[in-house]
Amino acid sequence: MYTPTFLQPMSRSRCPIWPAIPVLLAGCASLDPAPDLHRTAVLSECRVGADVATVWEAPVDQPSTAWDGTSPLPADIALLVALQNEPEVRIALTRVAERRADLVQAGLPPNPTIGLGIGVAVDGLSGAPAVVQGLQALTWLWTRPDRIAIAQADLQHSILTAAAGAVDLAAQVAAGHARVLAAQERASLDRQNLDIAEQTRSLIERQLHVGEAAPLDVDRADVDVHSARTAVIASTRSLEQAKLALLLDMGWPAHDTSWSAAASGGIAAPEQDQDAALCALAAAQRLDIAAARAAVQRELAELSLAGTKRLPEVQFTFGWQRNFMDRKAVMPGASLTIPIFDRGGPAMSKAVARLEASRLRWIDLANHMEYSVRNAGSTWRQAAAQRHVVELQLLPAAADALARSRAAYAEGVIDLTALLRSQERHIDAQRTLVAHRLAEAEALIELQRAVGGTFDHLPDAARVASTPPKVPS
Repeated sequence: MYTPTFLQPMSRSRCPIWPAIPVLLAGCASLDPAPDLHRTAVLSECRVGADVATVWEAPVDQPSTAWDGTSPLPADIALLVALQNEPEVRIALTRVAERRADLVQAGLPPNPTIGLGIGVAVDGLSGAPAVVQGLQALTWLWTRPDRIAIAQADLQHSILTAAAGAVDLAAQVAAGHARVLAAQERASLDRQNLDIAEQTRSLIERQLHVGEAAPLDVDRADVDVHSARTAVIASTRSLEQAKLALLLDMGWPAHDTSWSAAASGGIAAPEQDQDAALCALAAAQRLDIAAARAAVQRELAELSLAGTKRLPEVQFTFGWQRNFMDRKAVMPGASLTIPIFDRGGPAMSKAVARLEASRLRWIDLANHMEYSVRNAGSTWRQAAAQRHVVELQLLPAAADALARSRAAYAEGVIDLTALLRSQERHIDAQRTLVAHRLAEAEALIELQRAVGGTFDHLPDAARVASTPPKVPS
């Protein structure tokens, strides 16, 4: 836990800081963001179930080789393509590199200032005075720990935000893939229903020719056929639009839509679906919660930096001078900016307010985390129960009713209206099952995202802090 410098107790026997200057200058952090990007990949891989580090090594502007663009597309392959070719995640990685540079910059001392001056006599006498003066600010020595702490918090926040973006992208791609699968199933059902409607119309037309049906029956069958054709047009375009949306999430918006999505095992349900267990899992795995905690750490360091305004600003000077008489002298010295009028009170008050605001944002995010987990769990349980009823009860009952209606119509027991009504109910039951399956899949995907990207317990290397940030009173 980072403790502000001005809140730390002062020691009577403090070691002199001047001998530590060479160590501070030599101990600069590296500009190489590779370790930070590796940390981002580690946090992402366990949550999205993909080799993120390898994928991110490939260029973003080259199409991924994970998919050939024509074969059936599983959800895991769609995710690999998105991780490589979707630019928003890569933008977040560039911010990680930017924050690494900020961290290095925060550890560097200010550059010294050197002044030169040469005098020229204007009274005709001999002599040429000269002045060389150097100036080095020393205030950075006691502000450096706070500035480094701020930069480290910013770096940690960027790492967590980038990894959270990968988790959100995985959920977005999974949901888009599920919508394509549902759209494919709806389009297939509508084509089958059109075939059935055309077969029914042909049957009624033959019965009309032998005097066993009325022209009104043929008109009703025509209406049914036209309605089925309209449904085919709508479902075909809906499938195309679902594919376009998924291609956009994958970073391939210009690709054609002649491919099909392949069904996979899907997401396994959580072993424990009680709200308390799911919320505890989310608290240990949610990256946005950890990022909000890093934001509090940053404001805590900002408060400490504001506290240093109560200390004088010190500048060390060293000069060399030659006068008209060719006498030379060295002039070491120092300048102090004494905090008499501005003792840092306004800056500290502002920093305290910003710290409290960041702490409240963490609390607000934690509250929304509880809600999102519980609401997603409730939505998933509802969709699963409805899908179970439709799949095991409603659809079999509608199929049995349609079979009996066809047999009864063939025997002349019922009229065409009853047959078409049974056929419509069976179609509605099929569409309802597809809708509930999609709702269940989307709800489970959202629940998985709400708990942090996975229902599995993560290794220690991929876990994040779940305790609330501590703020000094």
